[in-house]
Amino acid sequence: MSYTSRDIPFDTEELMDLLVNYYQPENEYEALMQAAPFEEPTIPKSYIDEIYDIVLDCLEVLLDQDKFIILAINYEQITYEELGLRLGVSGTHAWRLKQIAYKHLEEVLLVDGRVIQIFDNRR
Repeated sequence: MSYTSRDIPFDTEELMDLLVNYYQPENEYEALMQAAPFEEPTIPKSYIDEIYDIVLDCLEVLLDQDKFIILAINYEQITYEELGLRLGVSGTHAWRLKQIAYKHLEEVLLVDGRVIQIFDNRR
């Protein structure tokens, strides 16, 4: 039995909505092709999830103070003044400690190497 396009009803608007809203690019080149001019492409969700897990693993290796600072700044989104109050230092010194904590996280991520490998594979 053969069918023609007239025999199979479907809603083109619904199909386009599905394609536009739920499709995630599989690689960087697809993301670039789908991005509008002068718009940064979205990173595929699989890469974001993988990097998120790697960063969480690396956070576990950091000193407690570095971990506390990174989590307070990123997840609680507190100011440097409040961070300074929690640490018993000035807001300016809290900013310096944040810079040091990020440097330590960067060093751990570089030693771990999984993030570098992910971005090398994307090229």
